[in-house]
Amino acid sequence: MKRFFYFKITFLAISTGLFVGMLVYGLFDVDFSNNKELTKLLFKSFFTSIVTGLILGILNMFLKIGNFPQKEN
Repeated sequence: MKRFFYFKITFLAISTGLFVGMLVYGLFDVDFSNNKELTKLLFKSFFTSIVTGLILGILNMFLKIGNFPQKEN
């Protein structure tokens, strides 16, 4: 398997989970009448999930952590 496969799997899983988790958790504390707070929460969740996904994806790309099934040829 290529190294990009390990990066892609980790990046997508971490980024989507973290984005949705931070967004839903933040919606409990935000005032829905204030659009600036909603926008700030959205961008904060997106930025944090992308940066964390990149860091962990790059680490996984070089360390190749994970039990992915091997394809038979």
